[in-house]
Amino acid sequence: KSKDWDETHVRRVLRAFAYGGLTTDAQIENWAGMKPAQAIAQMLTFEVNNERLSPSEDQNSAYCGSLADLQALWSSDDPDNRMTWPDRYRYDTLGGNLQLSQTNLQRTWSKAVSTRGCNPFLHKMALFLTNYHASIHVRNTRAALIRDYYDDYVSALASGQDFIEVMTVGASHAAVARAYRHQDNSFRNGTFYGNEDFAREYLQLFFGVLGTTEDPDYYETVSIKNNALALTGMNLDKETDAYGSTSSGDWYVSPIVFTDHVDDTGRTIRNQSWHYQNELGAGSCVEILHADICGATADEKLQALGQVAGNHPESLDNIPVKLVGFFADDNLDAGKMDELRGSWVEADFDLLAFVQKYAVSTAFHHASTFKYLTAFDRNLIAQNAATLTNEENFAKPHYHAPYDRMRFQGVEVFEPIRNVFGHQTGVDAANNPYIFKNAYYQNAQQNFYHVTSQGTYTLADGGPSYLWQKDWGAVIPLDGDGQHGVAAVSDWLWNRFIGDGGKNFDLIAKAQVQSLLATGRDFGFEVDPDNRDPELFYSSADIGGDHAAAAARFAEHGAAVLDLSTVEGNERVGMAVNFITMTPYAFAMEGQ
Repeated sequence: KSKDWDETHVRRVLRAFAYGGLTTDAQIENWAGMKPAQAIAQMLTFEVNNERLSPSEDQNSAYCGSLADLQALWSSDDPDNRMTWPDRYRYDTLGGNLQLSQTNLQRTWSKAVSTRGCNPFLHKMALFLTNYHASIHVRNTRAALIRDYYDDYVSALASGQDFIEVMTVGASHAAVARAYRHQDNSFRNGTFYGNEDFAREYLQLFFGVLGTTEDPDYYETVSIKNNALALTGMNLDKETDAYGSTSSGDWYVSPIVFTDHVDDTGRTIRNQSWHYQNELGAGSCVEILHADICGATADEKLQALGQVAGNHPESLDNIPVKLVGFFADDNLDAGKMDELRGSWVEADFDLLAFVQKYAVSTAFHHASTFKYLTAFDRNLIAQNAATLTNEENFAKPHYHAPYDRMRFQGVEVFEPIRNVFGHQTGVDAANNPYIFKNAYYQNAQQNFYHVTSQGTYTLADGGPSYLWQKDWGAVIPLDGDGQHGVAAVSDWLWNRFIGDGGKNFDLIAKAQVQSLLATGRDFGFEVDPDNRDPELFYSSADIGGDHAAAAARFAEHGAAVLDLSTVEGNERVGMAVNFITMTPYAFAMEGQ
């Protein structure tokens, strides 16, 4: 065990890479007691189910490798389905108009991240690939194709494919061809018909080859133009009534079939004969990035091109920086970037090995590391910390889930705000006062979100009613006196939701949290109930002893005992969570 590796390091990794995880305090303590490399090998994996990071509680874990499978389960009457019956239609592939529903797909993704048994790190990496790195917008694909795009990345990661292989899965995908419209690109009678959009973005976005080290004329007139030729013959099949949709616009399916054939709807697809110089077969070659890229079809050329693009110096420089910038650090300097580039070369395109090594590095666990959190990050970290069981996750009505909160704060999965250039960043969120305003409103005016501690649900139309109850007492440890003392509970809650070991839990924040836990009321009101001045403020010095009444109340609240066997006791924890998750430390993460 490294002397510098402890529980705070473990929680920092979980917050940055796995939305806080869905693990137990005992497991976190175990990881903190291991050697860092051993711990990280258990914490961060691309397995569909990581039982240490997200222990299974029910049959949901059998469906976690695919949003399509989760939608099929959660919208069904399958006995494995624990979703409250009134909300099941909200997870169906189709909406009420019997056409594909992007809203239902988005709800499914956010629910999956908070489902015990599903691996939140795997799903965060898939979010990075589909919404930030190789980003496309659902309006250009419709829900089923972009769902396949996401699911195929999950499958590629889970099967151990390296970065180049994973990117080749994306580059040859039907959703990408539909989004960029190179599905219509063809080479006929010696003439190219189509666009060069994805030819450029394949290099720049998928592999980070911006052309800054290339001769501009060569990059534009040879590499990009020839890449457009390589992308000919990528039309999509359609299937009549695909997904059960009544709209023919929904009927495009994946994968692309790279042959000449007639699809289910009678359309003639000429993906082989309309590919560049198809008559040469495997001898059909184009020059891209100073290499001959050969293949009889577009997918064969993309297989060859991936190796060239991934090994290009610009890609080797840019990909590791982009990865770490997304997950962990908005404060990368030249020295940090050089170190990341060396690690990327050493990892030899092994995404998991690269991330695991970085997650235990001094570069990550360093005072200079600073990460602003997106609305995805902040809401899902809070959701995972506040949701104690899968029963709670599925029994609560849909408006108790983070989907609506994230939507009002500017993020909806598969709707990147910059389209192909990616979704909301932490810096975007930090610079937008309306996002903070909305988050504050939701915690202050819709406090039921975290406060509600019980409710009823049904699993069938007209079926029996069940009661779910929050039991914070099952996870919050007893103090040295065998009780849930308010002072100890407040420290535990701060560490669960903020994860800094109490570093930033100052007297002002502690006074408010302890007051909410002990009384259910604001600290200022408790000190002076007759003073309704909204600007009333007690400083750390006041609480520490300079103001007799404030110091007395603080000591009294800290010594109180919280009864977590009651509804009121659990609701008070929810009040404290509402406060903690609106402090500045819930909007950003430090490296030390």
